[in-house]
Amino acid sequence: MNAIRIRQFSLLGLILAAAALALIAWAQRPEAALLWLTGMLSVPLAWLAVVVFGAMPGPDRPVERTSLYNSLLGAGALITAALAVTTAVTLDAVPEDWSTRFGMLSGALILIVIGNALPKKVEPGCSRTRGLKIQRLLGWTFVITGLVAMPIWLLAPIGVAQIAGLSVYAVAAVFSLIAIARIARGPDIA
Repeated sequence: MNAIRIRQFSLLGLILAAAALALIAWAQRPEAALLWLTGMLSVPLAWLAVVVFGAMPGPDRPVERTSLYNSLLGAGALITAALAVTTAVTLDAVPEDWSTRFGMLSGALILIVIGNALPKKVEPGCSRTRGLKIQRLLGWTFVITGLVAMPIWLLAPIGVAQIAGLSVYAVAAVFSLIAIARIARGPDIA
């Protein structure tokens, strides 16, 4: 079994798991049916859109095809995990604040992953040196922000976590804007 086939089966597994979790939550809280339906259908609809609109690379481009499946798997894992947490909250297996914590922890994790990949991708049409400086700055800022936010959302009482976590994001945004402005005004040298 090749790497793409494994990803296809893994994506199918995530879709089925999301559907099962959504159906359990739906049975417990039918008033939130639209929410469960949206969660359950988001990944299969994303995959269908990729296929229907011709964005799925053919078998002759396995690297691009694998990358696309990796993206769908990442989104599917996040959505399935979110459905698992909300189902657990609906079943009173975990406290209500864990749905908020999970969402914010997911956001912090996404910042870390994007921040790690950002400096490695050179954007066409950008100034090679300034663009790379900005990408590195944002990459570091995303990673550090995510690493600082994760323990706050995981360990602090929810009221404190909301204030502290959102403050971390605000400080990171202001820092980024100021630093980007300085880079943009500076000389275009390496």
